[in-house]
Amino acid sequence: MINHDKIRAELEAILAELKSRETAVENRLSQPGVADWEENAALTKDDEVLSKISDATMAEIHKVQLALNRLEEGHYGKCASCGKNIAKARLEALPFATQCIKCA
Repeated sequence: MINHDKIRAELEAILAELKSRETAVENRLSQPGVADWEENAALTKDDEVLSKISDATMAEIHKVQLALNRLEEGHYGKCASCGKNIAKARLEALPFATQCIKCA
């Protein structure tokens, strides 16, 4: 049996952490460059990496929000592709999983 309150709390904690990470990345990316062109080139390279981290973080945020929606709708723990139950071990490892291992 799935403890919805526990899962919801876990997903909300993950979501808060991801949003905090995204805010930190966005704050760093919004900082202006510097006058020294060599240092600015290094910062630009860093910004490219941070931008990829931001993209990955936003994708994770979307997955967690989707899992929260599925929990509210009563579909949490069911594979979005085949409709079978997602293995408990998979949900424990990846609480925002929406597909069983076979369909993933």
